[in-house]
Amino acid sequence: MSSIQERAKYILNTFKIDVQQFEKPIENIASYLDHTQLASDATPEIIKKLCQEALKYKFASVCVNGCYADLAVEQLKGSDVKTCCVIGFPLGSMTTAAKVFETKDLIARGVQEIDMVINMGWMKAGMYREVFEEIQQIANVCHEQHRVLKVIIEATCLEQEQLIIDACILSQSASADFVKTSTGTHKNGGAKVEHVKLMREVVGKSCGVKAAGGVRSAEDCVMMIKAGASRIGTSGGVKIAEGAMHEGGY
Repeated sequence: MSSIQERAKYILNTFKIDVQQFEKPIENIASYLDHTQLASDATPEIIKKLCQEALKYKFASVCVNGCYADLAVEQLKGSDVKTCCVIGFPLGSMTTAAKVFETKDLIARGVQEIDMVINMGWMKAGMYREVFEEIQQIANVCHEQHRVLKVIIEATCLEQEQLIIDACILSQSASADFVKTSTGTHKNGGAKVEHVKLMREVVGKSCGVKAAGGVRSAEDCVMMIKAGASRIGTSGGVKIAEGAMHEGGY
């Protein structure tokens, strides 16, 4: 058993954080939300609307595909709403060099937060060194420019609890700022409360947890936040902020 696997086993067996400590009055759900539009056929007008909604409701960020980085940065200029872009999305199976290039390019365009997809095949094959080194390379690029890195572990794809734990430990050890549940595109589904709770138990207070995929109502948000989520990705931010149920989408 590798040292990383031993650490994962240790955390699972002995390091249990009381999730109750993360329960706090949730006065402004909007401030937790990454207002998201990652459809491959999203148009510039859709992205402009997304940004205007984010400004109106004061969401934490907008999360878009890299081709709209310039547009989102321009639309959000001078506001507190961050621009977030995905890299290696949604499969995570391109080369590390490609992910690093994407990251550098987006940061140069003014993007403040990067959501990267982990290489799930490497995780399932036990190629932990490769997973760690890839995350570390991208984290270094982000942190040199004071940017935030969120690592999407695709928990429903990993399925096994131990793999989810290991992915969180690798991400945290490689200096990720957040671990994130899902791309929202996998056939096994998106964020699950039990995964958010487990991820928070593993990373403790030193790393954020983002729940994404299938979060469709204010009630869903509250459950995720109480389980340990510090950020939530959803395409239904407006309906959530207005207290309605969002149907379809991310």
